[in-house]
Amino acid sequence: MNPKLFLKFVSVSFQKQVTYRFDCFVGIVNGFLYVFIFTSLWKALYSQFDTTVHNGYTLTAIVSYAVLVMAVRISFTMDDSIIYRKVMDGSIAMELVRPTSFFFMNLAENVGHSLFHMMARTVPIVIISIFLFDISIPFEVSRFLVFLVSFIAGYVLVSMLNFIAGLLAFWFVEIFPFMLFKYALFTFFAGGIVPLDFFPEFLDPLVKFLPFQYMLYFPTTILLGRASLAEAHSIIIVQLIWVVIMGSICTLMWNAGKKKLIIQGG
Repeated sequence: MNPKLFLKFVSVSFQKQVTYRFDCFVGIVNGFLYVFIFTSLWKALYSQFDTTVHNGYTLTAIVSYAVLVMAVRISFTMDDSIIYRKVMDGSIAMELVRPTSFFFMNLAENVGHSLFHMMARTVPIVIISIFLFDISIPFEVSRFLVFLVSFIAGYVLVSMLNFIAGLLAFWFVEIFPFMLFKYALFTFFAGGIVPLDFFPEFLDPLVKFLPFQYMLYFPTTILLGRASLAEAHSIIIVQLIWVVIMGSICTLMWNAGKKKLIIQGG
């Protein structure tokens, strides 16, 4: 897709979000509520034990993780029902005749959506949390740049995951159960609630087999300084490998879905 056209789609999507000011306010309150719940839960749990370090996390470290993983997650906010709606109302047919990549157009819409939530929700939540919860973030330029690359790779993976889930609408009339299943897998295996370091050993093979840890957990641990810069480089390479794998799945499913759409219309 032409970069100018991509940015145009990003701009349009961003402006659409600006119109939903009340939803944004509710989202900020919701984000703070989650941060408050998780930080309070970790403080209560740590107060029950004599030792101050659990699975490599001090109380400050685990509270910092709870805040930052929520911040990254909010930054990844995107509308994962776009494809489903287009299939259901038939407007997906228009995408077949457009001389642009549907995947990149969908990605551009997601980026505009997420940029708004990042500016309107993530930034204030992080700034206020720094003062409220005394979170610890190593301010190193090189680390932040590496985090940024890992963050973008994680974002692309989440967008691909939503794209794959949305394409199921080609084969199923109702995909809500699949969306719920995707949400549960993502939240749990990406470390959205509990860091993967706290998972039991028997889950290690499954965690390593799935791509979810490269979406939230690793970008967050890089920012927190729990992964060295050398380790971060290896993590980013694996993230890029997953981008290629999931990109191939997106392409295969999109091509198969187009054929399915033609059969239904014919």
